[in-house]
Amino acid sequence: MPQVGFTPIQLYHSSTPGAAPVAANLNTGELAINIADGILYYKDPTNAVKQFSSGSAAAGGAIVTNETTATESYVFPSGTNGFSVGPVTVASGVTVTVSSGQRWVVI
Repeated sequence: MPQVGFTPIQLYHSSTPGAAPVAANLNTGELAINIADGILYYKDPTNAVKQFSSGSAAAGGAIVTNETTATESYVFPSGTNGFSVGPVTVASGVTVTVSSGQRWVVI
């Protein structure tokens, strides 16, 4: 419940796993969130929809870490690629789906 005298902020959102907004649905600088995947998107000045990166940064941002086990299902949306430093294990009952034409590289 919002605090009295304040206006709640509602982001453009989807609850469909793997869904990403398209540029036509966002204004430059507008945020969107996929609440099923926990991914935050924004539209940049070149009219491209970008995804905020996640992960942990260390050493002043020079090192980015990732977990060694995928514990939530994920679908790489069309137009996205990803990488992990492995080995990486996909937990039982969890799926990672790489859309046609996209890549997930584990190095």
